[in-house]
Amino acid sequence: MKRITILDIAGELRYSRNTVAKALNNGAVSFETRMTVVKKAMEMGYSKLDDALKEEYRRTIQERTCGTILVLFNRSKSLFWNKILTGISDEINANGCRMQLHIVDDDDINGRETLKLVADDIIGIVFLCEFPISFVEGMAKAGLPMTFFNTPASPIDFLKYGDVVTLEGRNAVATLVQQAIDMGKKKFAFIGYIQHSSNVRDRYDGFLDALSRNGIKPDESMLFIAKAQHSYYDFNVVESLVNSMKEIPEVFVCSNDDIAKYVAIALMKKDLKKALDTVLIGFDNTVEPEFFKTDIMTVEIHKEEVGRRLVKTTLDKVKDKKMDNAMITLSTFPIIKRNL
Repeated sequence: MKRITILDIAGELRYSRNTVAKALNNGAVSFETRMTVVKKAMEMGYSKLDDALKEEYRRTIQERTCGTILVLFNRSKSLFWNKILTGISDEINANGCRMQLHIVDDDDINGRETLKLVADDIIGIVFLCEFPISFVEGMAKAGLPMTFFNTPASPIDFLKYGDVVTLEGRNAVATLVQQAIDMGKKKFAFIGYIQHSSNVRDRYDGFLDALSRNGIKPDESMLFIAKAQHSYYDFNVVESLVNSMKEIPEVFVCSNDDIAKYVAIALMKKDLKKALDTVLIGFDNTVEPEFFKTDIMTVEIHKEEVGRRLVKTTLDKVKDKKMDNAMITLSTFPIIKRNL
């Protein structure tokens, strides 16, 4: 690994090298500047950072923001969430706070039971996954800053209660679909419940955008966008869907990689050649390297940074409760497969 230098830290902060050197050597800089430099040095792994400065930074953070962030989650088996939670935990620890993770019971639709968890030391709430607006309204009674990620299809409804963080998906999916079209593909299917979340809706819109730009009319019989009897996150549901299709499309566009993998396995069980030849587009970049279909097109997300951003957004509101609520869209990065 590259050895981090004072010049590297200065470049990240856009400070002069002299300012950073003074901050790390008890020179004449303001206390806030010193703490900013120390924080960045710790994040970057600067090996020469004095232990006394580290302790001063931790003590300062504890004095300013010490408290608990309540992170609300629902039952999900997707690998996508592991690194999100890692980023949340790391950022909470870096700010001298504590994390309380709670898996919300599906029956708690009004938030009454979860609201009982809000103790005096809780300073903010992060909502992962999708929660009904009735649950959010119930939790709003706590009067705490709230940050939402992956809201249902109408994020505006949530904006009046707190900040909403979303992922850019429309342009990312359109980019991958365009690549498939450039390969000569014309028959497409889309799998994903578009009312499930605003993120899924954006990906579907990107799919439609790419088809429209190329004069391709979507085949209504291949748009699996309504709520499935169980869930498209259930392999049996996806396998049944694939087996019921009279014609296998050239391209399956899936709302995430979990569904794309289910489609690949279902196709493999039905016709191995079809499984290998059919183009699959997913999202999240969570396909394991050892998975048999190595050419799934996907979109990279800096997952740990997403988690950190959720915490930073919450703490900003903790420090200044008069801040207007905001909708924040984070960048995503289509992975172009050159060998298809």
